[in-house]
Amino acid sequence: MKIAIIGAGLSGLACASECEKLNVLPDIFERGDTIGWPWPTVTLELGLLSRNIGNPIQYIRENFNLSVKPHNQLKTIIMKSPNNEIKIEGDLGYSFVRGKGVAAIDQQLHNVLNRTVVHVNRPASLTEMAKKYDYVVVATGKDTEAAELGLWEDHGQISVIGGLAIGSFDPQLSTIYFNTDYAGTGYARVTPYSTTMATVELYVIGQGPFELEKRFSKFLRTEGLENLEFMFKNMPPVFQTGKVKRFKEGNILLVGRAAGLTDRLLGVGGLSAIMSGVYAARSIIQGLDYEELVKPLQDHVENMSAFRNIMENFTNDDYDKLLTLLGAPGIKQLVYNTKLNFSDLFGYIIKKLYGEQPPLNLTERREGY
Repeated sequence: MKIAIIGAGLSGLACASECEKLNVLPDIFERGDTIGWPWPTVTLELGLLSRNIGNPIQYIRENFNLSVKPHNQLKTIIMKSPNNEIKIEGDLGYSFVRGKGVAAIDQQLHNVLNRTVVHVNRPASLTEMAKKYDYVVVATGKDTEAAELGLWEDHGQISVIGGLAIGSFDPQLSTIYFNTDYAGTGYARVTPYSTTMATVELYVIGQGPFELEKRFSKFLRTEGLENLEFMFKNMPPVFQTGKVKRFKEGNILLVGRAAGLTDRLLGVGGLSAIMSGVYAARSIIQGLDYEELVKPLQDHVENMSAFRNIMENFTNDDYDKLLTLLGAPGIKQLVYNTKLNFSDLFGYIIKKLYGEQPPLNLTERREGY
């Protein structure tokens, strides 16, 4: 059996690892010159958003036979709006390093592979690969292939700008900022890499590079971060968000972000990428139904994304009120310090009440977005 994997990100590497365990060696084609994002960053996996599986580290280990090591455990989250601030404490999740460093989760998954060849500097044509291989797993992290297959439903684009700053930080604390003046209905965050370095990033929906630079500067000024010294700043490529109509077309399987498995609330998708990659391998080699395996992942992502539909028209006053609600003692305990699957439950309710409509077109958005 010949399997090609296009892309050596989390989903592609997880798929290759499972293929090896099932005694099939795939070929991985990576257009970059090495494994891992070219820009180092720290990502969050919040426990609140993964209650459907419990502890994600344990779940991945027990159900997918993969041991991934988080960079830090998240003990404190501070959320700020223009006129409000709340502090949440507890076992709130984990941070992971992405990039080319030895601690990056990308490198951890690559190190698990024993015999699989990763062909770097090798852009791959989906059409050609589908002819040469029995199966092709699309793990590019882009919507291009799903759109080419007529399976992509677009829900807008997200732009990111940020960098690695030097300062004094608590590695177990992350701060999230909501302010429509610079983020629209996106958000900004400071997530420490160590006691002396932190990722500082702004996530904005539907803005070009020039506008993004202005908004990032305004974020730093507004939040009193303008004196931070940056080791570097970067602006990763804009990425599309959306969902797919099907996860498999002929001998082609879509995984990770290429399958729309990134939530549109905070842009989180690492766990879904890993799980869908493993599911693709099991489907191909063990003859399982890939659509059935991966559909619960999509349902979870769509439940998270349902909150985005409500936030599309949020004002700063709305964010102030939201933080007041989330900081109320009873709500605070219910949401953060219990095992209630709050996000899936309320996301499902929101979908039923408001439907699953994609975001408004940019020309239809309110001023300041």
